[in-house]
Amino acid sequence: MKNKSLINREISWLHFNDRVLQEAKDETNPLLERLRFIGIYSNNRDEFFRVRVASLKRLHELHKNHVYESDEDNPVKILKIIRKMISDQETGYVEIFNVIKTKLQEEGIFFINNKQLTDDQGKIIEEYFIEHVHSHLFPIMLNSLSEVQNIRDNSIYLLVHLKSSDSNIKENFSLVKVPSYRLSRFYIFNLGNNKYNILFLDDVIRYNLDKVFSPFGYDSFDSYSIKFTRDAELDIDQDISRSFTEIMSESLKQRKKGTPVRFIYDKKMPEEVLNKLLDKFKFSKNDMLIAGSSYQNFRDFISFPKIGNKQLWDIHQPPMPHPAIPVKHSIFGIIRKKDVLLHFPYHSFTHIIDLLREASLDPKVRSIKMTLYRAARDSSVVNALVNAARNGKEVTVFLELQARFDEEANIHWAEKLSEEGVQVLKMIPGFKVHCKLISIRRKEDKKDVYFSNISTGNVNESTATIYADHSLLTANQEIGIEVERVFQQLKNPYTPLIFK
Repeated sequence: MKNKSLINREISWLHFNDRVLQEAKDETNPLLERLRFIGIYSNNRDEFFRVRVASLKRLHELHKNHVYESDEDNPVKILKIIRKMISDQETGYVEIFNVIKTKLQEEGIFFINNKQLTDDQGKIIEEYFIEHVHSHLFPIMLNSLSEVQNIRDNSIYLLVHLKSSDSNIKENFSLVKVPSYRLSRFYIFNLGNNKYNILFLDDVIRYNLDKVFSPFGYDSFDSYSIKFTRDAELDIDQDISRSFTEIMSESLKQRKKGTPVRFIYDKKMPEEVLNKLLDKFKFSKNDMLIAGSSYQNFRDFISFPKIGNKQLWDIHQPPMPHPAIPVKHSIFGIIRKKDVLLHFPYHSFTHIIDLLREASLDPKVRSIKMTLYRAARDSSVVNALVNAARNGKEVTVFLELQARFDEEANIHWAEKLSEEGVQVLKMIPGFKVHCKLISIRRKEDKKDVYFSNISTGNVNESTATIYADHSLLTANQEIGIEVERVFQQLKNPYTPLIFK
């Protein structure tokens, strides 16, 4: 049904990310915070291609001959609009980044490239390369690369054009993966007096290409940054003879070789070199090809170090304890008297950890049930659940294995919890659970009393310091019984239950 008041979901998402870019442009934000917004914008855009653009391309492949009632439903038309919007945003994105760089220079922070290093800096970078970088480089010769699937998703590669003054050695091309997943993306020269030079890891490698390729007779090197983005949607096999965890693990392996949905290349790359690449990887001019800068993966600016004057970044406001939850008081006793609404990141997430810790030790607590969507890397939440199981509590967790890009971590947590005696509820293929609930059953005067937590955000102590969410702690029994029914439904998904 046509409705001009509605905006296509993908187009709407691009408008949302443009608002992130506006934060990077906003001069009322501190400079390093603006740089961080550049990183957030870049990270969001990568995910957009891996998920939304990939889904549109799949839809087109499935229904090539379908006649759509309107352009708003036609994936080919939508992809054309996306290409135009991305191109326009890219122009603004580069302009904003250049403005930020200029402003940072006024503050004594300079981004330099490998050709701008002084002799002394060059010696330092050579030593750093030999000691820390070289061992992480594994070049792939382009003529020996069998298929594009061997190129890793969202990683930065330098395409190196190798030449030799020896006429007996033919020119060649090599792909060098920039190991930003192991090393800091930024090498920082502290010049003193709050002045710094910043060198990208890419340029550390460019400066030392002779140490990688000279043993093979090459003495001239041109390098260009490239990046592939792959389809990140998982193909879930419906084989009932295998566990869903096994199926998910296999699907995650296949994701690494997903169909490329975007190819970004250095716009300084000569056309004949670009055509050679497109031919090698079987790209056409109709694919999502984007002429970018000499540097990719600006998402690394999210973790750019806090250097320079303090006014360059926001002053961290530590979360506050909720006034209704005094230290050294039983949380059960507090929420039995009245509901408590936590507002993250302004309130401390430790109240949730304390609730789980108290429940794990309280002899009157009989069971703890929870949905987990994304857990922190070293999760105190998971540790509290494990401790509860060790203390003889009946612990049940519905862990959403399909939490996008956290699937591997969640499989790890599912295995750890199962090993500790926690009942991990099985996934239901095609049925995604996004709710965030905790149900604690306590025996009081021979009756079951329920304490519940209903949250808009993940039960995750890391993200609770970043994202704005609300979390309700309540001893309201009507709510508690309803929450308990949700877990019954998750345990027995094909049994109809009535909810109020």
